[in-house]
Amino acid sequence: MNSPLKWWQQGVFYHIYPQSFKDSNADGYGDIRGIIQQMDYLCELGIDAIWLSPVYRSPMIDCGYDISDYTQTDPIFGSIDDLKELITLAHGQGIRVIMDLVMNHTSDQHPWFKASQSSKENPMRDWYIWRKSFLGKRPNNWKTNFGGSVWQYDSHTDEYYYHSFFKEQPDLNWRNESMKEAFFAYITYWLEFGVDGFRLDVINMLIKEEHFDSVSYWKKWMTSKYSPDRNQPETYEIIRSFRKLLDSYPDKTSIGEIYVLPPGDATLAASFLGNNNLLHMAFDFSLFFTPWSAHLYNKVIQKWYRALSPGGWPSFVLSNHDLGRYGSRIALGINRQAKIKILAMLLLTLRGTPFIYYGDEIGLCNTHIPRKKIKDPYGRMLWPIYTGRDKYRTPMQWNNSANAGFSAVDPFLPVSSNYKQVNVHSQRKDALSIFTHYKRLIQLRKLYPSLHSGTIHFLSDGRNGILSYTRKQEDETCVIVLNFTFRSQKLVCEDIKKALVLHSTHRIPQTLIADTTILLFPYEATLFINKG
Repeated sequence: MNSPLKWWQQGVFYHIYPQSFKDSNADGYGDIRGIIQQMDYLCELGIDAIWLSPVYRSPMIDCGYDISDYTQTDPIFGSIDDLKELITLAHGQGIRVIMDLVMNHTSDQHPWFKASQSSKENPMRDWYIWRKSFLGKRPNNWKTNFGGSVWQYDSHTDEYYYHSFFKEQPDLNWRNESMKEAFFAYITYWLEFGVDGFRLDVINMLIKEEHFDSVSYWKKWMTSKYSPDRNQPETYEIIRSFRKLLDSYPDKTSIGEIYVLPPGDATLAASFLGNNNLLHMAFDFSLFFTPWSAHLYNKVIQKWYRALSPGGWPSFVLSNHDLGRYGSRIALGINRQAKIKILAMLLLTLRGTPFIYYGDEIGLCNTHIPRKKIKDPYGRMLWPIYTGRDKYRTPMQWNNSANAGFSAVDPFLPVSSNYKQVNVHSQRKDALSIFTHYKRLIQLRKLYPSLHSGTIHFLSDGRNGILSYTRKQEDETCVIVLNFTFRSQKLVCEDIKKALVLHSTHRIPQTLIADTTILLFPYEATLFINKG
């Protein structure tokens, strides 16, 4: 049974934050060779692609998202040869590798910015956004994404440069064709190097409103559509050019981070997809802000599907390095393991490409970081109002030895205190563990075409606390039933009559369901198959 879908539509992506995955050289930081050492683990889990957060050369002001050289790896992660070895090894195992790509800004240590800053007459001056003062004040009243002015004064040239994030991250001027051409040369370099695509950081922020007029911040922040520093029409033209370059190489893909405020914006994310000339995929973060409710999850998921154009393809994500881990959002520890398993089944059985954040497959949760150990500059700057993103980026827990097997020395961030119980080694041996649950669901997703390529039909709106839907491909029907409640519930469903249990948190696999009615266990997640 052949599927017309591409590899990136059928596959399961695994997001690695390299500093936190595995330390191979005992310096306390994860690195590329650490990923190489764990390739057997990635193969065992069954994922199809890895997305690497930035490993480029960087002063590390913002954890690698301030890039000073786009063609070299930072020594903290290893050499460019290490990266080539990782890609070659991954490809040999059938695993694709996509790189994080930061197009909105560079480091202030990048040679381009140093040239731009050197003189108003420098040919690269306009590669960044410079403005004169306005009546002795900053050019306008725009704020960065974490507060403070977007304008930094440069005494050498007596002008201000623009930065959406830290002052050490000056924004590129994507209206300048020479800069665009030079940046696209970076992209070509990595395509030639052998990467399989890119995750695009804050891609909707590339172009700013041309006149840089001051704004009413009530209007900017309290209405979702008016944002002079993002979502400009010209951004789509840049993405079309990017897609044309990407399509000149076979089998590449892209996934865009669409930067929005809570509670997310499916319509905006979908606008960056479709017609084979925009992005392949884009993240809609709405599920990050959705309370534990079958009905609300149903509404958010269906809104995402409805927002997609005919050529758009959905993706789903529950955790990441900026917004946290879903295991900590869903229940303050109450029935946490059961709820994690429910959402794992949801993630891996919806129509669309799933993204797993490293450690989610063992139930890793956000970890408290003492103030003196905070590394995230936002956490240091805004503590205690905002304690930063370090708690989402703690070391992977491989076993119950010192430092959870992550490093032979104290790691750059503390390991979670639960590492003796929550780790890969112990869960590999446990048939009921979260890891085993993830691994089996990924296996089934590969085995049954309906799960990776089939249509989706929701059986109810979730108001009764049960989220249920079918995936169909030709004569194969999978039925997914998720009981979000702590009580037993009766389910009546025609599609489960004469169906077999494929995988379940409560039922024995291969059990035949004789009737259309079953009694669900509290927090049950079950995947049935019906070939009748």
